[in-house]
Amino acid sequence: MTAEEAIVDVFERRSAAALFVTEVQYGIAPQRDPAEFAAALTRLAERGEIIIVTKPAPDVHLADADLRIVARVAPGADAAVEATWQLWLRDFLSMHRCS
Repeated sequence: MTAEEAIVDVFERRSAAALFVTEVQYGIAPQRDPAEFAAALTRLAERGEIIIVTKPAPDVHLADADLRIVARVAPGADAAVEATWQLWLRDFLSMHRCS
């Protein structure tokens, strides 16, 4: 299975319209080399099979966190990305306390 096929397989197994890039990466078994995974994401995006959206860190402590969300191109993909972000952001803000 190619790295691209493995990425698509994660979406199919999870029945998800959008996922954080890290969720996709760790959903692949066996794990791929990070450079190979990144290249596969780029190829899929260049072919118009996925979209990748980078969201801003809601806290300075997350400045280096990978908050990219990826979705397969389909009707409603933008809404799925936004829904995934809003769910994560709501959970994060409800539990996070800066000291």
